[in-house]
Amino acid sequence: MSRPEEELSRVLGFRDLLFIAMGQIIGAGVVALTGVAIGMTGPAVFLAYVLAALLSLAVSLPIVIAGGTLPTVGAYYVWCSRLGGAWMGSGVLMLILLASISLALYGSSFGLYLNPILPLLSVNGWGIVIVIGLFVANLFGLQIAAGVQSFMVLVLLSALAIYAGFAAPELDAARFDPLFPNGWTGFASAVLLLKFATGGAHLVVGLGGETKDAARTIPCVIVSATLLVALFYGCVALAAVGVVPWQEMVDQPLTVAGRAFLPGWAMTYFLVGGAGIAIGTTLNAQFIQLPRNFMVAAWDGLLPPWVGQLNRHGAPWVILSAMGIIGLVPLVAGLDISAIARASTIAATLPAFFVYWAVTRIPGAYPERYAQSLLRPGPVGLWGLFAFSEAMALLGVVLLGRDLSPGVIVWLSVGAVVAFGWYPLRRWIMARRGVDLGAVMRDPGIFGSGD
Repeated sequence: MSRPEEELSRVLGFRDLLFIAMGQIIGAGVVALTGVAIGMTGPAVFLAYVLAALLSLAVSLPIVIAGGTLPTVGAYYVWCSRLGGAWMGSGVLMLILLASISLALYGSSFGLYLNPILPLLSVNGWGIVIVIGLFVANLFGLQIAAGVQSFMVLVLLSALAIYAGFAAPELDAARFDPLFPNGWTGFASAVLLLKFATGGAHLVVGLGGETKDAARTIPCVIVSATLLVALFYGCVALAAVGVVPWQEMVDQPLTVAGRAFLPGWAMTYFLVGGAGIAIGTTLNAQFIQLPRNFMVAAWDGLLPPWVGQLNRHGAPWVILSAMGIIGLVPLVAGLDISAIARASTIAATLPAFFVYWAVTRIPGAYPERYAQSLLRPGPVGLWGLFAFSEAMALLGVVLLGRDLSPGVIVWLSVGAVVAFGWYPLRRWIMARRGVDLGAVMRDPGIFGSGD
């Protein structure tokens, strides 16, 4: 089997990876979820964001550990197949494929913010523009895609800073008394809700094979990105409850408070550069990260080899094209993807269950690499992290899965059958060609000898 790792260059530095991670974390959810969290905890929402970020880091610690010990391209698939078995790796890969339908959701959500301000195109029309634009940028290679991400994140952070900055002179300390009107139960509920808004930085582990000094850069980026975003989120939340009575912000978007202190141009900039671009950065991060899993699977033979082909810029053009089609078809056809998007969100959470298990195998399988890792808890600590992270992932699935419609249940069920039925079929096909697919998928050579 051809495995063209040598065609991949380590082009990402700390700054590049930091912007990719921050763009992955920051989504339009901060605009909508802040009001929901205010309804739960009141003025303490800014503290809830900080604690939620720390909780997100605690949950992702097993992935941080793996990213610093075995940095590799397509980390989720590689870790699961090399440490958990070929069948597990195949299942995780197909769950990621099932989750990729969310690309269309990002496109349509982007249009929801652009269309009212620039009605030149419809909601789906703007979605088509952003999907095509970011698809093309990624075709020119990782450096160009990372550059686009850096620019968008800077615009995004400036929009959040403008929101908080205009509010700062008008903050009223009296509005923070009492700080916890709904008690500690309400505060804890807000923290659990906002955990989803502060997570996502750990997904940069999939770029480990293209990152300089990945064993140190990846853990530092995950921690730095999460805390930086929490700082910006906290300042924005402080503004939302410090200028208007918090009761007026219950279940309301940030724009409700913004009308009290933002001039017209700043409100427009916040909507486009904040909420709109936030969706763009998350979409671009998906284009950057997701293809790496399928690229390695194609090198292994789990997928046809042509799926992993790289163009002259080092971009996996076949996989990117497939992702572009997945993102465009529902928009072009005008389909209602809300139910499918919910299913894809759950599917995106499921791989974590298998990844956490794979991480517990690292000390036994790669003791020398683990001993040199930046983070290397002992057996009790590692298994404690595993239990905690699994429990939090299960809680996330339960919260996301409440009141699932029959259509979503069918979508997930079909996806699960495909996810874990593909490997036996592909193994049989490869065996007829004289290839032991299971042995190839367990080959640790992709990890190299370390950075």
